Amino acid sequence: MTLGLSHYQLLGEILEKIHYIYDEDELSKVVLDALSNALGTEAGTIYNVSAALEIIPMASQGASLHLLKALGFPAGKGVVGWVAQYGQPAKADEAQTDKRFLGIADAATGFTTRTILAAPILARGKVIGVLEFINKKDGAFSSPDLELLSMIGRELGIAFENVRLIRELKGNHAHLKSIISGLGAGLIVLDHEQRVVLINPRACEILRVEPGLDLGNRPAVSKVSEKAPEFSKLMIALARSGKPVQRGEFKTVFEAREIVFGYSAVPVTAEAGLLPGMTFLFQDITAYTEKK
Repeated sequence: MTLGLSHYQLLGEILEKIHYIYDEDELSKVVLDALSNALGTEAGTIYNVSAALEIIPMASQGASLHLLKALGFPAGKGVVGWVAQYGQPAKADEAQTDKRFLGIADAATGFTTRTILAAPILARGKVIGVLEFINKKDGAFSSPDLELLSMIGRELGIAFENVRLIRELKGNHAHLKSIISGLGAGLIVLDHEQRVVLINPRACEILRVEPGLDLGNRPAVSKVSEKAPEFSKLMIALARSGKPVQRGEFKTVFEAREIVFGYSAVPVTAEAGLLPGMTFLFQDITAYTEKK
């Protein structure tokens, strides 16, 4: 089956948008509006399908989203349930006589469904949602309409998966930031040019670094630890060597007094053995060593 020029234009317009939207509700609304307007339909809904085949409306046009959510859509029943269960697109040219048609929404809204076009939203080969459009105003849905909806369903699945991953990354980042901020030891991460990528509050406290340090331009570690130049040289040397240090001690003069830093160094390795940087954990252990 061959898509027409209008189908390709619509596909291009939607693809141009969906991979730059990072909110599921907004993404659903953008796709729903674009498809409904282009196909000329009276109603449309995007459903989320959980791993347990729970079907929940996410965005709707032509019917109240609140009402649709209250109705409930059982897996395996109705056209949407059939698409969710079997992962196949569906086209019903005479909905009222189609064996898959359930009519739950019609009974609740007084709406009369004549024709239906539906396709699965797929991610990693699994159904994570369903696109459904009802009653094309100028006649029946065509086979190219069905093919277009199937293609959009696959692309939308990738976009939804990206949104989920970004949300998880943000959550993990917030969790990691909380852990790093709460460390009792100083933490400094350098890139391959010995510039500071990350420094935690404890490291700032130990090295007397002014709070609110701007890491946007990745300052040189020598600039960050100006009050401890010898320790800075040690970090640079270790970063260049790429050699890990499980437990080391370094004696130096800091603020006119002799202190001892306890430290460990872990290279940040990447694929192909590249060395993009080094992570340092350190603490002022002077009081401990004086008791020895």
